[in-house]
Amino acid sequence: ACSDDEISRGLCANVPSPSLKLNPCFTSEVIVDVSNNGDKFSSDSTSIPYSLVDSDKNDSPEFELPPTYATYYVIHERVLDTFESNNNAINRKILISSFESDEENCNLISSHEEEHRPDSDGWFEAAYMNQFHLSFDWRLLPTHLVYGEHFQLAIHVVPSRCNEQKCSDPNRHIRYEENIPCLQPMQLPEWFTDVSIDKNQFMNITLLALDDARFRVEIQLTHGLALPFTDFFARTMTVLGEKPQRAKTDMSALRTLSPLISWEERSVEMPWIFGIRYDEAYSQSTSLPMNLPLRWKAFERGRVLIGMNTTYENTAPTIKDTNVDTEERRDFWSNPYQSEVIAKEQTDLYFETFHGLSLDQSTGSYDFDLHSLILPYLPYFSNCREFDSYIPLWALVESSTECKLPRVSSQYPDTWWRREIQPLPHQDDVEAIGPSDFMSFYPVADWCERKLHCSFEESLSSTDVTPRWFEADSGSSLFSILRDPIDYYQYTGRNAATVGANDGGGQRFLDTITTFETFIPAKVSRSPAFNVEGDCAALCFPRRVTVDISYYQVDVHSKRIVQVNVVYDKFDKDTTNDEYELQFKFYPLNYQELVTKFAFTRGLFLMLFSYIGVGTVIVALIYWAVLRLTTSLENPPQLRISGYLWLTFPPALGGLLLGLIPIALVTAVSFYLVKGYTFDTTESDTDGRRWLFANTRLQYSDATIDPDLLHVTRQGRTGLAFFTMALASLYVTTQWFVPIKEPHTDQSNTKPITTSTWKRSNLLVSSILMSLFLVCIVEWSFWESFGTYIWEAIILMKFLGILIGQVMDNQLGEALLSAPVMTSFGLVQAVVTMSANDFMDFLLSYIVGFGFLLLERMYIGPLLSGVLNWSYNTISAMTQSVKKLVPPILLGDQNDSPDDTNSEAVLENEETLEPLLGSYTSYSCDVLSLLYFPFIMVVIMIFREEAEMMKLYNIKESDMEYYLLFALVIIPFQIMADIFMQNSLELLHGWKTYEYLQYCRVRFLQREMWWKGLETNTLDECIEASLRSVDQLCFSSQYYMLNTLHVNAIVYLVLGIVMMARAKYNAFGDPAMSSIIMVILLCSIAVKLVLTRIATFVGLWSIRHEKRRWHEKIQVNGEPQLEQWSNEQFTGHDEYKLEGRMTSDTFRYKFLRYNRSWLIEQLPDMLTPRMTQRSRPYLMNQLARILGSIDADISSDSEADDAPEFDVPAMNPSTREMIRKWYGEAGRFLRLSRLVEPIIQQAKDDVCEKCLGRGSLRVETCFSIEEMNRRFIIEYPECKDDIDQVLWKRFWQRNQAYSTICFPCVQRRTKEKYQQILDDDRSSDDAESIGDLITSELDNASSAILATWYSKARHTLR
Repeated sequence: ACSDDEISRGLCANVPSPSLKLNPCFTSEVIVDVSNNGDKFSSDSTSIPYSLVDSDKNDSPEFELPPTYATYYVIHERVLDTFESNNNAINRKILISSFESDEENCNLISSHEEEHRPDSDGWFEAAYMNQFHLSFDWRLLPTHLVYGEHFQLAIHVVPSRCNEQKCSDPNRHIRYEENIPCLQPMQLPEWFTDVSIDKNQFMNITLLALDDARFRVEIQLTHGLALPFTDFFARTMTVLGEKPQRAKTDMSALRTLSPLISWEERSVEMPWIFGIRYDEAYSQSTSLPMNLPLRWKAFERGRVLIGMNTTYENTAPTIKDTNVDTEERRDFWSNPYQSEVIAKEQTDLYFETFHGLSLDQSTGSYDFDLHSLILPYLPYFSNCREFDSYIPLWALVESSTECKLPRVSSQYPDTWWRREIQPLPHQDDVEAIGPSDFMSFYPVADWCERKLHCSFEESLSSTDVTPRWFEADSGSSLFSILRDPIDYYQYTGRNAATVGANDGGGQRFLDTITTFETFIPAKVSRSPAFNVEGDCAALCFPRRVTVDISYYQVDVHSKRIVQVNVVYDKFDKDTTNDEYELQFKFYPLNYQELVTKFAFTRGLFLMLFSYIGVGTVIVALIYWAVLRLTTSLENPPQLRISGYLWLTFPPALGGLLLGLIPIALVTAVSFYLVKGYTFDTTESDTDGRRWLFANTRLQYSDATIDPDLLHVTRQGRTGLAFFTMALASLYVTTQWFVPIKEPHTDQSNTKPITTSTWKRSNLLVSSILMSLFLVCIVEWSFWESFGTYIWEAIILMKFLGILIGQVMDNQLGEALLSAPVMTSFGLVQAVVTMSANDFMDFLLSYIVGFGFLLLERMYIGPLLSGVLNWSYNTISAMTQSVKKLVPPILLGDQNDSPDDTNSEAVLENEETLEPLLGSYTSYSCDVLSLLYFPFIMVVIMIFREEAEMMKLYNIKESDMEYYLLFALVIIPFQIMADIFMQNSLELLHGWKTYEYLQYCRVRFLQREMWWKGLETNTLDECIEASLRSVDQLCFSSQYYMLNTLHVNAIVYLVLGIVMMARAKYNAFGDPAMSSIIMVILLCSIAVKLVLTRIATFVGLWSIRHEKRRWHEKIQVNGEPQLEQWSNEQFTGHDEYKLEGRMTSDTFRYKFLRYNRSWLIEQLPDMLTPRMTQRSRPYLMNQLARILGSIDADISSDSEADDAPEFDVPAMNPSTREMIRKWYGEAGRFLRLSRLVEPIIQQAKDDVCEKCLGRGSLRVETCFSIEEMNRRFIIEYPECKDDIDQVLWKRFWQRNQAYSTICFPCVQRRTKEKYQQILDDDRSSDDAESIGDLITSELDNASSAILATWYSKARHTLR
């Protein structure tokens, strides 16, 4: 009820009038609205502001959707009772009847609210990326009706807004009024509206919605003559809609429609498309496409792309759009508006997505920096039948009616399994292949090949400043495709279906991508242009363009683009013909292709590389097992793995790392010198125009700096830095390879210096020549067809390596000098294999290379010298035969006898150390190349723009990581395979490689100088002269470090020359040349000095007994320092005294006596026939010195200094017979010992019988070989002259007994025996003891002494 106050103020009447609105004080208002989803009701209004920018300009209206609802007024029963009791004038019945009358009026039908609304009829909802094909059957239209004069097609789109020109009646002034939606229809393509197109046929239009929209189609009759034919237009339009649904079928992903087309903002399935990335860099290398997207005001009538859709069979001519080279087109990447604020207002106004606006959160201002955008269609390909100027990729490859399988060919025969399945299989039939599905191999996924007929929109008779898209060179990128599908929000750069403050367009999503591998570039290949006569760079047009897109079916729901190629073919120079054929291929990759395209994760490739490595190890192990089972060695060596690993890998790895430290430091300085601007985080100089030498003139002849030449100049300067590093390193390493050693006191200093200088010069020149040859190989690998003939190239380089190796060995004369040169050849050979067509060929090249390595290591290398010598001897023999046929008078004096030294050496080559040394030197080169290869790959990746190798090999930066991963993963497996091959060499050739490596390690540890190559008395003269220097370095870490530095110098020299050649760089015309050279040289010198000091400080390569000359370090001048004497006394003097005792003659004599038996056993292995033949004078001299020293020590009767001379005694028949008998017995004993050696070794126990020790065990027999032979002859008299091996072994096993004893116990026993002899105090008068001493066994030296004494005594008595 009304209050008294309300009544007094007249706000509420006590007596309401019938049939009028009730007093609001007596009623309640109820609003009734509706909702489809329960979230948004009809009473909610929708308001989309003109712009989210706070601007004074606000003359554009907002998008408004007013609310709609029903209002009910309700009066409560209690209120009526109050009225009836207090106001007799109110008749309750009359009031109720008025309510009923109002209810009847409300139930009446309102045509405005409930009848059919013509203004909303015929609208089609076109959600984002929906495409509609509109077909108009105008075949029955009268021919006299002219399109554009009598009738026209009008397509209206919502949302839209445009200004209408209106005039005010009073003053006839023209004013502009903005209508929402726009009352003007969309502008149709010229191809559709052109008068040359006959409209009395099926006319087709295609609409592509770039955002949520609605459209309506009208036939507008613009002439009265067309009114009678209205019915001819009825039911002539067919609408076929489609949307993207095969790139990714994620049913759970939803989005809300724009409130401009769906009042309740209905949730729909998220569409996924493959976005096309086009950025400013592409436009700088290739002219802008003619189908650039429209922007801002161009979409005022609706954000929809319209194209003419006509088939190739249609005879209608192709009508090109009128493309005007406007300023906006030329400055496409610039802001067309006066400020960023205006650009933001226009962006919000037209829902623009092709822009570069971004919101700075710190300042709240907007920045415009457009450098990339996402297109929903393919650029460049325009004026195509069925699509006109815009070809959406999804519409192209998702057409169930147009997509076909490949035609029948040898690659895809008629029996191909895929022909049993539709090109676009049902979603339930899709089968993906994952990393572990190598057995399935082939996926079941979409396969679409189709052909379009297009026309060039460009003027073919003219040229442009930059190459046009059909003139692009091979390797150029026209655009790129995002490998994974993107959704609505990523494409628009918005967070909702309406505009927001931080909308960034498609560039916003592109800027969030940090990995370059996300973008798959469309690479151009125009190799068929080489078949065209004359120059085909400009005004040469391909008539067939093939877009090849391969993808990875990740799972049954999603795809991932892997590779995009654009191939040009069928060139001609006809400027009057503007037609070309556009072919599309969209197909899934099988398992092998996915591996070669790096589509899987790194974990799979890590597993694959491990499988390959394990395979190589298994092959090497099987090869060793076969040799072990078929070896002809009587006592084959056992398999040594850990021992070989310890002896081979640590020196190589240590030397490599030590060598890479200075290399990496100087390389880092070079990088900073040329490309240090990349470390600038301020992004003020992203292209390095103000960095160091870039702000100077690029050439002396330049008046100003040309920014276009900055990259090539930087490339040339990088090459100059590498060239300088290489020459500096070559200079240093040649000095280390050929050091000037301190000559002996009796020699002159001139000859060693002259020889060393000649060797250094020879090595330096040979290294430079090898670098130039390797440059030719690298340039050859840049050949486009090199990958096609990769196998022929590998085989050729393998045989070429053998030939060049022989040439270098002959030129340098030492294996130590030729090792780094040939290592660089093998390394470059490995680098150029990366130019294989794909990664699978690269892996296969490694496998084939491993097979060649096995053959070369096991057979070709060891047998090559023998084959060459055999060829030489054969040719010599043939020459001698020819000479014999020629009359002697024609040959002249032939007194010179042929030299048989080589033939004798070849016959006994297997008994020497040279083949082992040569083989292991080759292995050291291979292992160094294996370890160094990852480093040079990293260098190529860092300087990828300067080296251009990755670009020319068609290897993406992300793919290069897999090459590097393979190079790292394969190292341990290759090392293990090499160990098995070393064991196989011992079985195949009988070499003692393991013992030699142990000997090398001991020699290196016991060296006399910190650098092994400086020693003057450690060259083994028993080894061939060309191998002595490499043997001297003992394959130590010093050897590998030196080789690393020299190999890197050659490789850097190759890279430097390639960089400068590719940049066409003139170093002598560059003002920065001298500065770069000086900086690199000074840096190299500083790095050398600092690292040398650090190495000295940490004690790198310190001599184990470096304090043996302790007294030389004591200060002589000034007062002595007691602390220094004290330190030397306690730390070095004991070692000095011990070493003095070890080098004394007494110790040497005792050493010979104590180890006489072991030395005699080793003499057959050391005194090989070849060594005795070559070093006979040296051995005879040493033997005479030994005998002379023994005679001088024992015989006190002679005081002469000259050594005794032993005459060769004349042998009578009895003496000769005695020697022959002794030789026969010795040979028999030796043969018997070898037969039972395995049986003796098998009798070894696990512990020593004396001390129960487990180390250094040996087996001793209880009966000597002489005693066993005597018993054997007694038991088997028939075996006196001939040995029956079976009987002898059985006899031995039956009668022999063994004892296992450790080496310390043997030493203890021997020491006790000699101590007893020394403690023997029996006098010469003791007759019983004299007999014992006389009957004691005499050694060879004692026998010789006694024989000499006996002969001289007889001579004296006479």
